[in-house]
Amino acid sequence: MRWILALPLLLGLAAAEIAAPVPAFFDFLKIPGAAGKPLTYGKGHLQVEALAGRLYKVRYVGPKDDLKDAGRVIAAAVGAPEVEGAFARWLKANGEAIATRKRPVRVGLGRGYVLEIALGRDLRFEVAPLTVPEAAFGAPRHPLGKRGPLVREYSDFYCPYCRRLALKVLPQLKRELIDKGRLRLDYRHFPLVEIHPDAFQAALASECAAEQGKFWPYHDALFATLEKQKSVDYLALARRLGLDDRRFSTCLSQERYQKVVKAMRSEAERLGLDGTPTVFVGPFMLPNPFDLEAYRNYAAMAAALKAQAKK
Repeated sequence: MRWILALPLLLGLAAAEIAAPVPAFFDFLKIPGAAGKPLTYGKGHLQVEALAGRLYKVRYVGPKDDLKDAGRVIAAAVGAPEVEGAFARWLKANGEAIATRKRPVRVGLGRGYVLEIALGRDLRFEVAPLTVPEAAFGAPRHPLGKRGPLVREYSDFYCPYCRRLALKVLPQLKRELIDKGRLRLDYRHFPLVEIHPDAFQAALASECAAEQGKFWPYHDALFATLEKQKSVDYLALARRLGLDDRRFSTCLSQERYQKVVKAMRSEAERLGLDGTPTVFVGPFMLPNPFDLEAYRNYAAMAAALKAQAKK
């Protein structure tokens, strides 16, 4: 049995949330506290785990009929005040079924968070970032940057939100983090051909450009072109970037990289991704890929987690 707690989180608007500096979480709750130290909150008890000084996990134990305090803790963990009431309504609807389970139930909490919850004599839960073991991802194909945690962006060239990410966020990300050796970036194809029929061909074209060492210039030019018009002459774009047009044309007509693109889409589907852009920083899914500060925070956590694993 699977429950999904679907809440319209106002991502990026609140300072207190997973991966933000720990003090912001306690400021949200208006109580003093520190990571690693159990403390009382209302009628319950909570404990915070930190990574690199950022909020990593929040655990809570309290009366099962006191949903206000519990909801407030979850709201603080995900930086969304509206979760407080939504959690109470959701638990009233699903609590009886959860109580029959012998093990805690894991549910998706908005986008990028996981809630593990159990109902017995008490209400117990943990809020944590949604993580995927890095071994579950395919090998980087177009890494940009030389050092730091790897950012994996699952994207579709015809997706308007992916275009916004590429044109508005990526230049800043490259300048402030990638070029300074704090992050690396890899583009993963997730063409949503059901709604963007030309997306698969665009992905093939970018791979043909990559064959001549021009993936990222072609990526940038393709998104910039689609900002102004609805379709692209892929060969003309290749010529504009100085690519060998005969080699490019042959590659595209033969659909030389269709297995590569299909494998990346299958990877996205296997990971349960449901849209683009979806971004991971190291093992962590980024709740809001348009929040530059979130990249910094999740990169710090990813590096700290990797360092822990080496000990």
